Amino acid sequence: MNALVLLDKDAKTELSEDLKARVVRTLEEKGYHVEAFDLGKNEAYPCLGCLLCLTKHPGECVSKDMVNEIRKNVKKYSATFFLTPVVFGHPSSTIANAMNRGTGCHDWQVIIGFGEDIDDEERSTFVDLVVKHRGEADIVHPGMDRKVEAFVTTSVDDNAAICQTVRSE
Repeated sequence: MNALVLLDKDAKTELSEDLKARVVRTLEEKGYHVEAFDLGKNEAYPCLGCLLCLTKHPGECVSKDMVNEIRKNVKKYSATFFLTPVVFGHPSSTIANAMNRGTGCHDWQVIIGFGEDIDDEERSTFVDLVVKHRGEADIVHPGMDRKVEAFVTTSVDDNAAICQTVRSE
């Protein structure tokens, strides 16, 4: 089993580094071979909506960036973990670009938002947006992503609790 872990490197903090280390360790303990990438804004361009990846050259994006390279191997992953700062209740643009361009496997996606000053409303907005638009309410590709989970962490204790939940999956 293979797992992909993507982190927004432009928003690294001690909290995000602890989260990444714990997630990787937890997945390895579960028997996954983990590939982790730190993506920056210049490595995850937004989707242009050209549909050429679906029509003219299937699976190949016109944007030649790191996300395009990761997408080429996405079928080998059975789990994808997106680690993103929470920005006004949303994933960062870098991680959102990676998600929108199909870097996540369709079996199990976990999106974990991090930040030390996230309030309850921002937490709720993040979880609602992620779960609905990556799974339950995806009107473009209904049912494509089998299992989508969202978590928010504001401390290393939260990181430990999230990894305990992942460990029991």
